[in-house]
Amino acid sequence: MNHLTKKITKPHSKPPEHNNHDRETKILNLICNTSLLLMALVTEAFSEMFTNLSKEMITALTTSLGATDDDTKNIDSLQEKLPQHLREELIAMKKDLSKQLTEKREEITPLLADTRFDTGITIVERTPLPLLPPLTQDLDERSLLSYLILLQTNDPHFTRMFQELLEWMKTIPQPAMKK
Repeated sequence: MNHLTKKITKPHSKPPEHNNHDRETKILNLICNTSLLLMALVTEAFSEMFTNLSKEMITALTTSLGATDDDTKNIDSLQEKLPQHLREELIAMKKDLSKQLTEKREEITPLLADTRFDTGITIVERTPLPLLPPLTQDLDERSLLSYLILLQTNDPHFTRMFQELLEWMKTIPQPAMKK
């Protein structure tokens, strides 16, 4: 009697190379977004913008971030009132930082194998924020401005996560400085 044995293979949702690329992309997006938010916070123009925004606008925006999809119209209308030069400055900073990371990707990639980078992804994934994509994604202008407002208004969930990310960034390996 011949028994045919069927080889059972476990299907892979993604090839390992693809998983690694996704992980690296998340890490680079996270580093870029966190650095960008930090730079924007210390940029005088953004500080002035938040000083000039009325409390009602900030309250409406932060309320909308925690509310339903219908309230996204409030976010869009508030962000339309932001000065164009600030939007342009934010996008210019993002493009510059992204360009630097892209140029150094070959140099950075071996460092990304370090498991300490996974901690940053974990921090973001355990702190979901309604109506905003996670910091591990390539964020658009609207999302970046919304995150800046959450920081400016000391949103407790995002502020805690941002502080954890800043501490995490101190622990990750740095590329060697070229002489």
